[in-house]
Amino acid sequence: MMLPDQTPKLPKWPFLVADAALLAAAWLIAVDAAQPLPVEAVAGIVVCVVCAAIAGAIPFLTDYARRQDEALDTRQRSLEALARHATAAAEQISIAAIGLRETADSAQKSLGQAGQLPLSLQDRLAEFAAAAARSRAEDHRALEADLAALRTALSEQLTSAFAKASADRFSFAKVAAELSAVAKIVRTSAEPARPAAPPAVKAEPVPEALPPSVEPPKADLSAEVPPSGTTEETPAVIKPPRKRAPRKPVAASEEPAKVLPNLELESAAPAASEFTQSSPDEVSPASSLSADGATRLLVTAYIGIGNRLFIRGEGPGLSWEKGVPLQFVSIGKWRWDTSEAAGLIAFKLYKNDEIECTALGTATLEPGRQQEVTAAF
Repeated sequence: MMLPDQTPKLPKWPFLVADAALLAAAWLIAVDAAQPLPVEAVAGIVVCVVCAAIAGAIPFLTDYARRQDEALDTRQRSLEALARHATAAAEQISIAAIGLRETADSAQKSLGQAGQLPLSLQDRLAEFAAAAARSRAEDHRALEADLAALRTALSEQLTSAFAKASADRFSFAKVAAELSAVAKIVRTSAEPARPAAPPAVKAEPVPEALPPSVEPPKADLSAEVPPSGTTEETPAVIKPPRKRAPRKPVAASEEPAKVLPNLELESAAPAASEFTQSSPDEVSPASSLSADGATRLLVTAYIGIGNRLFIRGEGPGLSWEKGVPLQFVSIGKWRWDTSEAAGLIAFKLYKNDEIECTALGTATLEPGRQQEVTAAF
């Protein structure tokens, strides 16, 4: 279909020329015909005039038809554009409908997942609670094992300490008894001889536990004046005057006679006081054989919350340059152990691997034994 702008226009001048020629022919017929006009002349004039009218109207009619066609084409063109816009709008509406459908599907899926979220949270919470319960049970079992090992170690230490204390007490009591007996014998033998002793005074028996290395010195019978501390009365004896022989110098072996009377207070008392005031566990660190054969060190140190205890030394896994952290057991209790010790382990304790425990210094740990020390910073 051709566009209206490209449609050729019908020229009007041929029709106007024909119209003029017909009108001229009708005028010539009317002039040449006799008066009055015959029928043939009238018919010729009418035909010419009608043909002239038709020829003059044809170009205007074709122009009107062309304009109608142009209006129809313009309207059709606008209708086609409107149809194209409608088609594009329909396509956009269909795309929007598809998007809305997809959005509705995703929203429905999200709602489904949101509905399943509480169930999944409950499952996760149940799994977490089960894991926490298992970890608590494992920690409880490990703590029970540590407590059992600690009870065993403490019982062994108490048993060894009680046995050692019993042995030390027996030896201290025996030494004190022997020293007391020796002091009594020396004091008795150091007194001067009396001419007549009262019958009520009895000689003190010599104890059987007298050490063979200590021999009582011989009494000096030449003294005539009793010591000022004696309370017994001695009958006066009149002797003829005689010359006193010069006293010999006291030998070195007789010097203990002057010192040993105070031996009872100087030797027996410290032995008893050492036993009563300090125990063997306070003099040296408690050490005993470990139940599992491992070399273990238990440290009592109150170093504050947030601080840690480190060990440096010479042994398996130890060095003097960098410390190894001790395992925290309870408040104020730390532990380090190894099963690879083959010889004596020398170690030092450090707070946060920086501050050395100078009160303890360099200590040693025997392999296969469990030793407990106290560290003060």
